[in-house]
Amino acid sequence: MDEMISIAKEVSHDEVLEITKSLLSTLFKSDSLLSDLPSDIILEEILSQTAVEHGQSITVIVSREDEQPLKVIVPQNSTVRELKKAVARHFELYQQRMGNRVKISWRYIWKTYSLNYDSLTLDKDDSKITDYGVTNKVILTFKKIRRKPR
Repeated sequence: MDEMISIAKEVSHDEVLEITKSLLSTLFKSDSLLSDLPSDIILEEILSQTAVEHGQSITVIVSREDEQPLKVIVPQNSTVRELKKAVARHFELYQQRMGNRVKISWRYIWKTYSLNYDSLTLDKDDSKITDYGVTNKVILTFKKIRRKPR
């Protein structure tokens, strides 16, 4: 125990953080369940991933035109509103990891685009996503909303 205390006094806080990150990264890479997670993972992502493995949540792939698709995890009984919030949260984490500091107006996004699955528009925010047939590993797409001229 005395050895641990003496070592702890010699190592700075930043060095302990770096060692911890390195060990966690190695652990995640060696585990089959967590191997596809990023090295700077947060607790929310770990809990989401374990919920998928236990069958409590589903993974929805959101396809964007020229961009990399997003894998979004939501509970099975989610509403369209909760799915939209999860998409926004996941995209914000993605932006942080990429180093982008662009502020996105999600109100504008949801007024301009809708999520679609098999030519069905997920347009009612209070409806369950299962009502539209959304299940695990389905691909949703963004589609521009066409407004009727007045």
